[in-house]
Amino acid sequence: MVSGCILAFIGGCAPTDTNISGRVPVIYISEAKNPNEIEQAEVLFAKAKTTKRPNQALLNVAILFAKNGNLVGSDQALQLVKTESLSDEEFIEYSLLSVELRLQEDDPKEARRLIENPRFMALQKKFESAYQRRILSIRSDINQQIGLAIDSIIDSISLSGLLDSTSDRTNVHNKIWRQLAELPYSALQQCSSDSRDLVAGWCELARAIRLYQTNHHAVSRQLTQWKYSHKGHPAASITPSWFEQNIERAPQVTKIAILLPLQGQYKSPSNTFLNGFMEAFYGLYKQNNLIAPQVRIQDTSAISIEQAYSNAIIEGADVIIGGMRQSEAAELYNLTDLKVPTISLNRIQQNSKIQHVNLLQFGSAQYDEMIQIADRAWIEGHRSVLVIAPDKKWGQESAQALSDYWQSKGGRLIESVFYDASVKDFTQFLKPSLGIDLSEDRGREIRRFVNSQAITKPRRRQDIDFALILGYPERARQIKPALDFLYAADLPVYSSSNIYNGVKSADSNRDLSGIQFTAMPWTMPGHLISELSSDQDMHTTYRHLYATGYDTFLVYRQLIFPQPALTVSLFGATGILNLNNGVVSRKATWSNFHQGIVRSGFP
Repeated sequence: MVSGCILAFIGGCAPTDTNISGRVPVIYISEAKNPNEIEQAEVLFAKAKTTKRPNQALLNVAILFAKNGNLVGSDQALQLVKTESLSDEEFIEYSLLSVELRLQEDDPKEARRLIENPRFMALQKKFESAYQRRILSIRSDINQQIGLAIDSIIDSISLSGLLDSTSDRTNVHNKIWRQLAELPYSALQQCSSDSRDLVAGWCELARAIRLYQTNHHAVSRQLTQWKYSHKGHPAASITPSWFEQNIERAPQVTKIAILLPLQGQYKSPSNTFLNGFMEAFYGLYKQNNLIAPQVRIQDTSAISIEQAYSNAIIEGADVIIGGMRQSEAAELYNLTDLKVPTISLNRIQQNSKIQHVNLLQFGSAQYDEMIQIADRAWIEGHRSVLVIAPDKKWGQESAQALSDYWQSKGGRLIESVFYDASVKDFTQFLKPSLGIDLSEDRGREIRRFVNSQAITKPRRRQDIDFALILGYPERARQIKPALDFLYAADLPVYSSSNIYNGVKSADSNRDLSGIQFTAMPWTMPGHLISELSSDQDMHTTYRHLYATGYDTFLVYRQLIFPQPALTVSLFGATGILNLNNGVVSRKATWSNFHQGIVRSGFP
């Protein structure tokens, strides 16, 4: 039997209770710094490099560095360890620390390789329950980061079965519920038929609740019915905390005010948003025979947002939604007294950490998508990026957001190149960015001074790991073939949700093949319970705006009265919605183009 206490901090000697995230805490990685221990670790590190048998000493140094927040030093020490010289107990400790360091560095693929090491896998058969809990917790996190949601849930289900206390099992069940909340409806339907009863039971519950996610009373009925037919299921005895919160916070709203500019250039966008909102509104109140609140529209075309807000308060609004323009959102943000829960339709990037109690910012998804794309590219091992974006405000802001976040992670921005409407030939436009023009110049020099008969072939610069194309479909269909022609067909290409408008067209989208993009769920068949009713002939921007209106209703129903202790994602039309410090963020679902066909997931 493997020892239950190796070097005093793992296995049986380590606490294995879960934290609120549902994770068995990592006690040997800490941000707490003890100067004396750091100095001791540095001295031991220097000595270990010069000893004849340094492995055990290096392992101790790595642990000491990790416990004092020096993850770089910990990793450097581990890199010098020769694993074939480690005992089984030492190898377990080495592996667990290595895996945790890889997760800290957002490298789940390497973490998975380490945890699936044949020697480590063989030793797992002898693990005591304390080890098993830690391994299942780590593996669940790895699978979640990679995108293997069901595998992650299966690990969490197994972890729950090994826990003793109700509070620990509740934490893990909450984690499972958060994971299920981020799955498309079609995925919930599929896993409801899983051959493993516990998995199927969880998915059946999630599928039933998704059907009624904005109807708090129906959610309670569905839970009662599910418990009756799944009496032996773990979730029947220890129900995720979300259910109690969801029922208790059901809002009593009689009047909703929507503040929109209904004239001039904002007339069409405002009406499109409003149509999306009302589709969700009628979907709830007509289908479920509930008493609907009054919806009143305030036109902000001729009056200030402050005056429109004051009018809405006088008329008795319980909830206020608006305004749409960024200037209006800024005015709302600067108001000192927001009397009722308010959802602004634009996001203000503020350095101030002041959070208005009654204000939720529900703005553009571009910033969130740039973060998501950067994180995905980093996990794939990419470290340098070429950004190709439209020379418009949203393109420049998106490119800047990607650049700032990417470089903060340690990535390298090769170049951000912006195109405008005058660009007709992207082959010539992108030559300098890919270094093709310099390569052609070198070829001409060779033929001129070395061998006039020499045949040279241009090649692109090799320090670009991936390209980010921002733009609508008609422009992206010109950019991707230009990259292929310029010897960059092997270059991974990412894009945002603007590249796809939900209209299937294999012929026109064939030029987009190979692109991975962050898709809004409404564009993907089966992701929502039913398709939205937006006009397919509308521009991509307007169809996204319609979906934003739809999601604003979901935000009003689910997030306007939040419980801060535990948050569960809301699966919306524009993405997976989360509330954090008064801002509703979106996480898109990954999709890719394959021979003109849009597919969910990664290539």
